[in-house]
Amino acid sequence: MKLSPLPPITFGTILRILLASLVVGMAMAWFDLQPRDVLHWITGNIDEAIANVQAWIVWGIKYVLLGAVIVVPIWAIGYLLRFLRGR
Repeated sequence: MKLSPLPPITFGTILRILLASLVVGMAMAWFDLQPRDVLHWITGNIDEAIANVQAWIVWGIKYVLLGAVIVVPIWAIGYLLRFLRGR
């Protein structure tokens, strides 16, 4: 597998990065945001997403087990009856 070479970094690319950095920096200063605040927001959202996934898994397992109390015995009886008819 041949990797294509990276595109060259031109003066225009550097200028666009500098301009975007200026605009974002001005917006962050306007809203009185520090990089630390942004990192806390990102990590907080990641922690919240992980907690939500864990809660959904627990929720799903609870209902699967609740339904299995009824479904598994009915399935086992049907399976046993099919086995006994086959003999």
